[in-house]
Amino acid sequence: GTLPPEIRAEQARRFNDPNSDYEVLVASDAIGMGLNLSIKRIIFNTMFKNNGEKIVQLDHSSVKQIAGRAGRRNSPYPQGEVTCRDPFDMKHLRKCMSTEIETIKKAGLIPTASHIGLFNDLLMKYGSSHD
Repeated sequence: GTLPPEIRAEQARRFNDPNSDYEVLVASDAIGMGLNLSIKRIIFNTMFKNNGEKIVQLDHSSVKQIAGRAGRRNSPYPQGEVTCRDPFDMKHLRKCMSTEIETIKKAGLIPTASHIGLFNDLLMKYGSSHD
């Protein structure tokens, strides 16, 4: 997760290029955050991670987010597969994949100054829908 965005994007581009020699991608749990990859199968090496303080088991939301990288609409692999390297992790994987994620009822956004500036510029250019 500490790679600069430009490097992450370049790695993703290489992996997605059918003419490249990249066939396997080894990644941390950060793969679940914002990369669109043409992946057929996710294989969890482990269902645990270091959260900076201690080793913790991945929760169902994280597992689903990572597993969701496999099989993407408009990719060569519309149906993804997910499994674990360690057979003892399969019970947790199955439980996570079958657990419904609760709908978010409220969310807070903290825009940066540049977001507010962009919003203002667009509002000035296009007006509001209530005009």
